[in-house]
Amino acid sequence: MTSLFSSLAHNLGGQLIARTLSFVINMYLLRRIDNDVLGLVNVRLTLLYSSILFLTREPLRKAAIQRGSLPKFINILWLSPLISTVLSVIGIYFWCTFSSTSDDVSWNVLLSFPISAIIESIAEPFSVISLRLEATSGSLGQHFAIGQGILICVKRIFVLAGLFIFPQMYHLDLFAYSQYFGAITYLLFNFIAFYFYVQKKSIPELQEFSNFSDLFPKIEEGIDRDSVNAVFTLFAHSILKQLLTDGSSYVMTFTELLTLKQQAVYDAVERLGSIVVRTVLSPIDENCNAYFSNTIRKESGVFNRNTDNHDELIKNLTTILHVVGVIGFVACVFGIPYSSTAIGVYGGSLLSDNGGALLLSLYSGYILVTAINGITEGFAMASMNNYEIYTHGKFLFVTSALHLFINYVLCVYINSAGFIVANIINMTIRIIYNWRRIKEYLGERTPSFTTVFPTFATSMFLGASLFATSFSYLIFATTPGMSHILSHVAIGAVCFGLIAQHTIQHDSVFAGVINTFMREHQE
Repeated sequence: MTSLFSSLAHNLGGQLIARTLSFVINMYLLRRIDNDVLGLVNVRLTLLYSSILFLTREPLRKAAIQRGSLPKFINILWLSPLISTVLSVIGIYFWCTFSSTSDDVSWNVLLSFPISAIIESIAEPFSVISLRLEATSGSLGQHFAIGQGILICVKRIFVLAGLFIFPQMYHLDLFAYSQYFGAITYLLFNFIAFYFYVQKKSIPELQEFSNFSDLFPKIEEGIDRDSVNAVFTLFAHSILKQLLTDGSSYVMTFTELLTLKQQAVYDAVERLGSIVVRTVLSPIDENCNAYFSNTIRKESGVFNRNTDNHDELIKNLTTILHVVGVIGFVACVFGIPYSSTAIGVYGGSLLSDNGGALLLSLYSGYILVTAINGITEGFAMASMNNYEIYTHGKFLFVTSALHLFINYVLCVYINSAGFIVANIINMTIRIIYNWRRIKEYLGERTPSFTTVFPTFATSMFLGASLFATSFSYLIFATTPGMSHILSHVAIGAVCFGLIAQHTIQHDSVFAGVINTFMREHQE
């Protein structure tokens, strides 16, 4: 447990700082950048960029490729630039052919997003090494966290600086240059950092690399055929998962159901609502996926279900499910009464006047289900062999088609709110499927699903807080004036503080996690 939660601490801390900085910059950009430009960049062009990166990263980060030969493992990792290049060509073709706004974007702007994805994919082997080896002992956790922080905030900083340095520059061009700047900065950071790690022998996990060139592919070593099969099996699986994850963005990009302004509003609300997801839950998912993949071995004694490793695996699964479950419930309780206030502060009239508060309230429910799905899916996938992953792909194929259909239908009837409702339905179905797989693997030792719920006492605190903050909303938040808003926020802060204190002191799971951190810090 110590190594898992140590790596989580590094990743959470690094991304918290970057996400906070990016959040503040986005608040300014929403008030400065044209709404149509934001909708085009943050939804349609970012979809092209994120799809390429997701399909490149997901198979390499989750497939069972860390086998006997280290050079063959490195060779597999360096498939990432090739995969991203092929995906970029395919993605550009589809975007130019089917996107309803392809004629409004210059080639300079359009190409910047896939090219930046290719540049970042060159650094992907270093990220995978950090995740795979760091999950074992934790020394590379800080590097991965800093790298993700750079990737998150450097582009936004560049756009913000460009608005002041080049005030006459077309905003789409500014976003294009920021893509290049962020990707190159991220690549250089990884190259330079790993060069010094290997040269100075400062990180124990990298002792097997005698020099920097060992981190690059060696053609004469060849590649492991089973690893290649694992990557491409998971690649096909990832295509379906991407459709499920960004189904709303695909509907917005390839249909005319929402205007660019409406897309900008939805994207801004999603960015605000996903602060908890991106800052807390995504780092947890990344580290837990690596931990589950490294711990579960098809050929090892772990699968005898009577070893210390297996006991620790079940204990960590139970612990992390409870932790993310409580986080999700807290997000729901405070998300509903504070949606209107958060929307006004974050996006001003653009979001307040276009239904942003309703979208954010719905999104708080989505946080809960996505928190649980991230852990259950990570464990389920780690326990599958290639054939089982293929079978799981059939399930995703059906659910992805259903998800896109539900997205389209709900958007027609309830506009962008339909996307969030569709996502909640999709995540719930996936949780049910994943939990069935976990029960098949763990058998009688499967923890109760009720472990995701807060304790009874914590639930009472959450219920009282929901009542208090909802009453505060009716009294203060509906009345104009800064003093009323601050009063509403102060009541929420007190309620949150009481819940946090009670949970840390009286919830045995959280108390155990805190004690683990404290012992490691003292050592």
